[in-house]
Amino acid sequence: MRTKIFLVNLEIKIRIVGKRISILCLIIGVLSTACEKDQTPKETFYSLTITTDTGGSVDIDSGEYIEGTELSITATADTNFEFEKWSGDINSTSPVIDVTVDKSINLHANFIEKINEEPEKAEAEVTYLNAELIDDSGYIFAIENGQNSCYLVDHDGNKVFSWTFDRVLGQDIEITPEGNLLGLFKVDAPPIAFGGQSGIIREIDKEGNVLWEYVLATENEITHHDLVQMPNGNILVLVWERIPLAEASSIGLNSTTDIFTEKVIEINPDSDEIVWEWKSWDHIVQDFNSELDSFGDPGLEKNKINILYANSDVHEFVASGDVMHANGIDYLPEKDIIVLSINFFSEVWIIDHSTTTEEARTSSGGQFNKGGDLLYRFGNQKVFGDLAKTNIFDFNHNPTFITNEGQISLLIFNNNNVAGQSSAMEFLLPEINETTPIGTDPTIIFEFTDNTLFFPRIGGASRLPNGNTLICEGDFGFWEVTSTGEVVWKYDGLGNQFWRGVFYSKDSPEIVNLGI
Repeated sequence: MRTKIFLVNLEIKIRIVGKRISILCLIIGVLSTACEKDQTPKETFYSLTITTDTGGSVDIDSGEYIEGTELSITATADTNFEFEKWSGDINSTSPVIDVTVDKSINLHANFIEKINEEPEKAEAEVTYLNAELIDDSGYIFAIENGQNSCYLVDHDGNKVFSWTFDRVLGQDIEITPEGNLLGLFKVDAPPIAFGGQSGIIREIDKEGNVLWEYVLATENEITHHDLVQMPNGNILVLVWERIPLAEASSIGLNSTTDIFTEKVIEINPDSDEIVWEWKSWDHIVQDFNSELDSFGDPGLEKNKINILYANSDVHEFVASGDVMHANGIDYLPEKDIIVLSINFFSEVWIIDHSTTTEEARTSSGGQFNKGGDLLYRFGNQKVFGDLAKTNIFDFNHNPTFITNEGQISLLIFNNNNVAGQSSAMEFLLPEINETTPIGTDPTIIFEFTDNTLFFPRIGGASRLPNGNTLICEGDFGFWEVTSTGEVVWKYDGLGNQFWRGVFYSKDSPEIVNLGI
């Protein structure tokens, strides 16, 4: 009800005692009152109709909606189905669409059944040469060289699990018993830039989340090439360490720049502390400068490193200061020893891990009372000072300890550059102790080569549960061969280069905890 009120101005003229007075009177009156209906505008509604195929659902119901209502509608596929598209008044292949209700709208969510879905195919070709003899009890962990991805493949070449990273790999990566990845990654603008440098260690879960990171990349040292996780969870990793030009020149190196020698550190990931380290520079021998403690006869002190072998200029990187170039590390917990692949020396070195860091700087202490001196070495007799001697290796990668009924052997990839034909070789090691003789080569108990097997820079070999050997040919892919040398399976990466291939059994904790 509304009441109309009128205000009227009246001028009243009154004569009082012969005088004329004008009075302005305000008269408020209710002149009229009327009942009228409310005139508020009506709200407009539109219908939204949503239908679906079998195989999925949507999260918004059909119904009447006020004009201007904004909705986000999601279509979700059931198991064994996948969303195909929206049809009707809106066409889209995105399962999530935004709708403004400004008219009547009809939508239909289309789902299709997944039929015989195959695992993602690797970009590779697989050749079965003897399917009955392959070891199909696990997967091959394929590590593409210097890329930002790695993956597990089965023997049909199917990718059963893959990872992609925001940084490229600094060579090695492995699966932990928890089902995570532990690997080396390259820092931006590495201060030491020889091939194989990294600078970052990361542990990453299956969803790609970084669980732990350790950075070691300075002007004086950087992690590189390879790492290995110990049973206690600590990490052994290779490090390049700068030695100033003045020191390098003082012991007779024909260098025009600072040099970089090898160092091994052990990192506790719980505390980020370096809890142990070994430096190759502490164990050199040279016959150039008799005034230095390192002076001696390399032919006699074979448990020392003949640093002047680097003057032979075996590789182009030597002139830039990379005089040893370790590229592989493995750890044998049963003996608490470490093996290193020293590429430019064409050797493997075995050192004692049972020492303290202080003992590792000396020639005494540890379980063998050898300190950080080499316990054993082999591969290249030239390193003792006579370049006319013979050698087994001509550059080498990926040393791997193998234990079998109490015996210890070492499997390694021999690049064999001069011959132009690589090989996988296994050596029965002598008993490693304080009296192990250095200077004689161990017995070869397995070797495989082929006139088409060759890559000069990278490669690897690992033993499979059934006794076969998995060989990584860097510029090709993978070979599987029996103990008698029969090739039973090949994986051609079609141009991809591979740092390494590692076999994980399906019942291993690494695969079980990965949840494949």
